[in-house]
Amino acid sequence: MAFLWSGGWLSSSHSLTLETYYGLFVREGIVTTAEQEVKEDIAKLLRYESSALPAGQLTSLPDYAGRMQAGTRNIYYLCAPSRHLAEHSPYYEAMKRKNTEVLFCYEQFDELTLLHLREFDKKKLISVETDIVVDHYKEEKFEDGAPGDRLSEKETEDLMAWMRNALGSRVTDVKVTLRLDTHPAMITVLEMGAARHFLRMRQLAKTQEERAQLLQPTLEINPRHVLIKKLSQLRDSEPDLAQLLADQIYENAMITAGLVDDPRPMVGRLNHLLVKALERH
Repeated sequence: MAFLWSGGWLSSSHSLTLETYYGLFVREGIVTTAEQEVKEDIAKLLRYESSALPAGQLTSLPDYAGRMQAGTRNIYYLCAPSRHLAEHSPYYEAMKRKNTEVLFCYEQFDELTLLHLREFDKKKLISVETDIVVDHYKEEKFEDGAPGDRLSEKETEDLMAWMRNALGSRVTDVKVTLRLDTHPAMITVLEMGAARHFLRMRQLAKTQEERAQLLQPTLEINPRHVLIKKLSQLRDSEPDLAQLLADQIYENAMITAGLVDDPRPMVGRLNHLLVKALERH
């Protein structure tokens, strides 16, 4: 296979070297070029790790497309600083149930690049975070389970109503999710990648309330997680501690979503929670 680059043809053996050493320029070409056909020609040079391949092994968009099951039309990706953080992300956890390959993108401008690329070989490029929002209404039905495995539907409804009041204007809504296993909650925002880029570039929304007004975030809670079950108990027995815990669950979800630039303001609350925990021993 060969690729057209700056008026000449490059063999596929050279494309990996190009992407490695000139990755920033490759991404710039995709972002600044208007013609979709040219964007896709340049995008053949991109290389990413994949959930379907061992760590350290890179793959291309054409290779991903070649592995897609018949009838599937989306190429999924997740931007994260490292493979470890990608694999332990609540958004990847929510996608694993679909048994779908996900590209892991680690470079600073990968998200902006893929937002501009939009599609490749007539297949849409979709962030797993966006897919979760779009797919939300097909999901979240309570099923029968062993008592104690999770909050009941009534307990969950009561807790969500309490959390909407406790978190106030910082969230647009609180909903339930059954797609998480190890995480207590996650933030969902329509077009998460675009929202992150907008916040970084505009340097706006310094306060939590300002960010919420721009982002319209939804907090999705996992009724099976021990923190959520404990929060349900504490909201009546120890409301002050419950408020601290709800605030921290929200902040953790915002940090995981990449929507908090500076986590230092929450250190005081963490110290307070540690004091509360040690008071029991």
